[in-house]
Parts: sequence; C-alpha cells; structure tokens
Amino acid sequence: MFNLPEVKRYHLARAPLARALAQVRFPLVAHLQTLEGIAPLQDRLRELFPYMQRQDVKELSVVIGAEGPATPEVGTSMSWELTDDAGSLLSVSPGTATLSVGEEYLGVEDFSSKFQTVLDVLSAVEGLRRCDRLGVRYVNLAELPPGDEPAWTRWFRPELTGWTATGVVSTETRLVGTVSQTHLSAPPSAGLSDAAGEVQALLRHGFVRAGSVVPGIPQGQVERDAYVLDFDLFIPVPQSFDPASLSRQFLALHSQIDRFFRWTLTDDGAGHFELQEVE
Repeated sequence: MFNLPEVKRYHLARAPLARALAQVRFPLVAHLQTLEGIAPLQDRLRELFPYMQRQDVKELSVVIGAEGPATPEVGTSMSWELTDDAGSLLSVSPGTATLSVGEEYLGVEDFSSKFQTVLDVLSAVEGLRRCDRLGVRYVNLAELPPGDEPAWTRWFRPELTGWTATGVVSTETRLVGTVSQTHLSAPPSAGLSDAAGEVQALLRHGFVRAGSVVPGIPQGQVERDAYVLDFDLFIPVPQSFDPASLSRQFLALHSQIDRFFRWTLTDDGAGHFELQEVE
C-alpha cells in the first residue's frame, strides 16, 4: 500500500487519537435482531463487555421516479451496544460487528486482543462461514493550542497539509476549513500478502473549525479547532470467516496505518505529541 518502511514501535504521550475502530461484516443473521438471538453472544462476551443496551435508529428512504419523489418511507435499523466501564464499545447488528475505543485505547496489542475475542465468539456462537468485509479505521483530532492556529502547519509534513499551509492565503483571510480525501487500492502483496484480496484505503485529512462534524467519533462535533487525520483501510472481498486469518489481516492493515501516521509527523509534531520509540 505505502512505499514506507515498517517503523519501530512508538508511543505518543499526547496522542491525538479520537477513535479506533475494527469492523467485520458478514451475511445477515436474522435472529441477532431479537433479545433471544443476541443472548448467547452476550453471555460469551459478558466478561469483556458486561453491559448491553438496544439502539434503534430511524432511517428515511425516498424513491424518485418519473413523476417525482414518492412518499418517504421510514424504517428502523437496530443494533446492540455492548460496553465496559472504560468506555470500549462493541456494536452488533444482523450483519456487522464493530469494536471501537477512544481515550481508553491502550495500544494495538490490547485492541487486537479484544477484536480477536469478538471474532472467536462470533465464529463459535453463530457459526459464521463468510466475512464480506474487514476494516480498520483510526480517527485522530490534533486540537490546536489557543492563539496558535498555524500549529498544524508545523506538526505535519507539507506533502500532507498542502497549499493552504504555504502562506499563499493572506493574513486577513480566515481559513474556514479544508479537508482532502484520497482513495487507494492495492493488491495483496508485500506487507499485505495476508490480505484475501484488494486492499482499499480512504484517507481524509485537513483543518476543521470548532463545531464541525467529523464522522466516526461519538460526539460528532469537534469542540476546538483541529487538524483531522482519518485513515480507513479495508478489504471488501468475501473470504472465509477464519478468526486467526482475519486477525492477521487486521494487524497488516494496522501496520500500514501506523507507518503512514508516523510519516505524517514532522520533528515538531513528534515533539508536540511526545513521541517515544518503544523497545
């Protein structure tokens, strides 16, 4: 995916991580909509996620035909949210399981261990035979110090920040926001040789004002001006639901995100986030 060497393990004492997510999609399992259907899964995961609540989300669909839009149809999608005392969240719906953590993130070892447990339980309890999509996503919000709005132009490489960070914008002009998105696709080779098929990446990054909505974080709105880095890597091809294989692919995707994020940082950025290499 990236023409970047694997980096030494590192720790950020002031990490800008807002949310880390790992997701697996599978063919619909209808009984996961019911309390009786989710119960065996909850029982097996109760030690890791002792609390559960139902989440109903209303969905509006509009069909536009030759005579104009038809009457909107309102439906409801349902999922179960399993949580722990630290704030980790596992969302389970009839075709998706998503593990997400925020400030309680303790490192990839802990995160991957939890995801491995989720995969093992899904395989054992539901007897899943196919995974339709495997994804890993990290959303970072580097909040800017009060009175130092240009800090993001020093923290991140100019190849990332672009022309708006070069001084071409006059001092009396206010930058309201700028977010770029890049879509990549790579074959399963080199560091991604364990991938079951083409690896896709959606990379979003840019300056956002306080009050902006950033998908992927629970609050939605950003409380302070910030530079956002949203890295989403996924394998959107059907494959066998093999927990061990899926875990290896998860780690391969994470490694790509890890080395790309390290590349984005300047020396000033590494200093600001208090980067330390770990033996």
